[in-house]
Amino acid sequence: MNIKIRDLKEQDLPHVLDIAKVSFSVPWSLEAFKSEIFNPNSILRIAELDGEIAGYIVLRKIIDQSELLSIAVKPGLRRKGIATELIKNVLNEIKSSIKCCFLEVRVSNFEAISLYEKIGFKKVGKRKNYYLLPKEDATVMKLDIV
Repeated sequence: MNIKIRDLKEQDLPHVLDIAKVSFSVPWSLEAFKSEIFNPNSILRIAELDGEIAGYIVLRKIIDQSELLSIAVKPGLRRKGIATELIKNVLNEIKSSIKCCFLEVRVSNFEAISLYEKIGFKKVGKRKNYYLLPKEDATVMKLDIV
């Protein structure tokens, strides 16, 4: 499998929006993605598989920390290492300037939690009613960058 990771460009947004729509009950809007594209502290990448956009990641640096804001892979292409490659790619780029990375994930999203734990994230807290549709708590996870 030949996964190519590159910066997300504005012309990629229709494909990214399609992935977000099938991945989340409340997907990001076009405006939300555009806001991150033009944020100098944000990193947006896509993964291509045989020339097809297979997934994306949005990460924001905040002083000496980072937050994984959104990540998704097309349903038919999940469990092939694409999300892992996206996460490793962005963290490798910023590892010299950050101490840790945080994220929130639905408490019921066992597959995502398992993925994050395999990468080295640890559960560090919970946010009550963080997600609105459907209403659900979030698990807060943290990866210390060595």
